[in-house]
Parts: sequence; C-alpha cells; structure tokens
Amino acid sequence: MREPVSQLGQWMIAGEVRWRKNQQVRVLLTALRLIFPLVLVGTLADLVNRSWLEPTGYYYQTLHVTTWLLRRTRLQQGVLLLQTGALGLAVLGMAFVVSYLLVARVTAASSDRLMAGGIAVLGLQVLNVNPATVQVGRSPEWLAMNLGLTGLAVGAVVGLLIGNLYRWSVLHWSQPGDTLERPLTLGTLGLLLVAAGGLIWLLRAPFSLQTGFSAWLRAPLNLADGWGQLAVFSVLNGALNWLGVLSPVPTTPEQSVMAAQNLAAVLTTGNWHLPHPLTVQTVSQPYANMGGTGMTLGLLVAILLVTQNTAQRRIGWLSVLPVMGNVNAPLLVGLPVILSPVLLVPLIVAPLACLSLSSLCLGLHWVPASAYPFAVGTPGPLISFLGTGGAWSALGLALVNLALSTVIYYPFVKWAAIAERQVHEEASANATL
Repeated sequence: MREPVSQLGQWMIAGEVRWRKNQQVRVLLTALRLIFPLVLVGTLADLVNRSWLEPTGYYYQTLHVTTWLLRRTRLQQGVLLLQTGALGLAVLGMAFVVSYLLVARVTAASSDRLMAGGIAVLGLQVLNVNPATVQVGRSPEWLAMNLGLTGLAVGAVVGLLIGNLYRWSVLHWSQPGDTLERPLTLGTLGLLLVAAGGLIWLLRAPFSLQTGFSAWLRAPLNLADGWGQLAVFSVLNGALNWLGVLSPVPTTPEQSVMAAQNLAAVLTTGNWHLPHPLTVQTVSQPYANMGGTGMTLGLLVAILLVTQNTAQRRIGWLSVLPVMGNVNAPLLVGLPVILSPVLLVPLIVAPLACLSLSSLCLGLHWVPASAYPFAVGTPGPLISFLGTGGAWSALGLALVNLALSTVIYYPFVKWAAIAERQVHEEASANATL
C-alpha cells in the first residue's frame, strides 16, 4: 500500500515526471547512470590519496600511516593513475554517450551513432588543450584528463551540442540502406567544424578552460565574510552541483588570510572572539557542508531511512565512504540529484537552514567559531569539534544540523523515488503497446 502524498508532493512529483520526459534530459540522466561506476572509483581513489596518502590527510595524521605503510610513494602513484584515468574517462564518456544516445533516437545505423560520439570526444579534446603549450616543435598538453569532476558538465555540454547538430543532419539527410556515405560526410564536416572552433578558441583564450572556470567559481568567495555573502555562495554552489559542476568548494587568498587571522587570534589571546566569525571556514565547512556541498550527509541518512526504494538504498550504501569524507559526487551522479527538480529544493534549502542556525548560535555565543584548520577527509560531524579544539557544544550543533538536514531531505527523497517509479511504469507500459 502506497503512502499518501501531500498536495505539494503531488505537484512536485508531476513536475519531475514531466521534466524527465524531455528527450534531452532523459539522455543526460542515462549518461550519468552509465558513468556512475567511473565516478565512484575515481572519487574513492581521490579520497584515499588525499586522506590516507597525503600528509594533510585526516587518516594519514591520525593513524600514522608512515609508520606501517610500505612504499607509500609508489602506491600513491598508482592511486593517482586510477583517479585520473577513471575521472578523465568519465568526462570523455559523458560527451560520447550523450552524443551517441541523441543520434540513436533518430537512426539505427551504428556508424552514425559512433561517428557522433567520436566527434564529441574530439571536440572535448580540442577545448581542453592548454593554449600556452601550442607551439611549433612542442606537443600540446591536453587537459581533459585533469578536469576531474568539474569536467562532467563540460562533457555534457559538448555532447549535447555535437549530438543535436548531428541528429538534425540525420533527420534532413536520408540515405538508402546501411551505407557509409552519410557518416563519412557528416564526420568530415564535423571534424572541420571542431577544428575551426578549436582554432578560434586557441586564438582568443589566454588560459585553459579549467583555469578560467576555476577563477569564475572563486569570484563569489571574495565577499564571503558575513551571512548574506555566505548564503549567496551556498546557493551558487548548490545550483552548480545540480547542473553537474561537481567541484569542491574553492578557496581564495582572501579566505586564507581571514583563516590565518582567526587562528592567530586564538593562539595569541587564548579566547574565541575571532575577527572574522562568519566565513567559509568557521560556518560553511564545519556546519553546512557535511558530506559535501548541499549538506548531502543528511541526504544519505534520508536515503537509508527510505526503505521502500532498493535502487536509492544501493546508491546510498555505495556512496557511504566518499560522503563521510565530504565527497558527494557518487551520490549526486548515482541517484541522480543532478538535474532533478525535486531534489534541487533540499539541495539549496538544507545548507541554508544549517547556515542560518549555526550563524545564530555563533552570534549568541552558544558555540565557539571554528578556527583550527581541519585535515582532508575528516568525517563531517567531527570538523566543528576538531576546529574548535574539542568543544562539545560545536559537536552538538553539528549533530543538530545533521538531523535538521535529514528532516528537510526526507520528504523530497520519497517524492523523487515515487517519480522514478512512475517514469519506469510509464516506460514499461509504452513498451508493451
């Protein structure tokens, strides 16, 4: 027997179902599910490297890795190779699969599908060449393998662009039989178009795509000293995650200076009256980003509480280790949260609610502000405890925030599961007609 759903829930479920019927959205969601294993393996390798094998890692410091792990440097090289290969292949796969599936919807010819996917991969390769390395007598540096999780959105955009152009060409060019005339012609034209676009990019772009995008992401942090600025930054990061830009919270020199001034104030005066009480380090990271951007540790707990949906729980259990290390990419890709209208709401609201509650508690001096830097991979609820030198009130607030975010996510997780079930039921019904 199905649980009753509120009017708001019914409205959101209906909107989610309509959204998923869009052909472009269906293709993107299918591509996300196909690259999920690569994202999971790549993020796990990244987490192992940064938290276990790097001196700044939480487990490296707490478990004294150097005293018992042999050949750490060689092991780290292998982990880095796995991380770079898996995440780089995920970016390439996103571009290839999106373009391939768009063309597959209008033709059964495998030659056309493969040609569209190949052109998308080449277009991604051209975009991600570092312009500074394009010199006579020197091999250019291709940066696609270094884009990491940020590159998934780039791969999706390239796949949509190439796939829709190729799809339009197929619809306007019919050919008898399974000949190679059309794919060869369209492939040649596509390669020329990609080459022309790449030439324009190289002539006009003074920096690589990754460098420019990272600089744009850091811009909002220049003003992130106060609740309003932190709220804007939180909303922006949540929206970018929803669009597939799965990058960690960036830092700026200004943020580093404020963190250093806060730490210096604690060390020299012995009290917790910080010069910058509302910053990313003091509020956002310890209280509103547990599990990653969007307070996704609360999402994970909500998923495990929704026992009716086996697929969601499977993705949740697979994502436990990365999310506990504040890496939420497998969870966002696997559900997926990306491009889900239902899950966009708690992805924005949950961190804002935690940010507001934490700012209020700091303003009332109920908890001290976090001043000590935390090691990479520190479990989310412990960041505030360690950052305040072991204040139990900070740990209590972190647990309250986790409970609050879980309550916010819980109904939306149920509605997303219902929408997913309705989409599958409609697809099955249409397939039997």
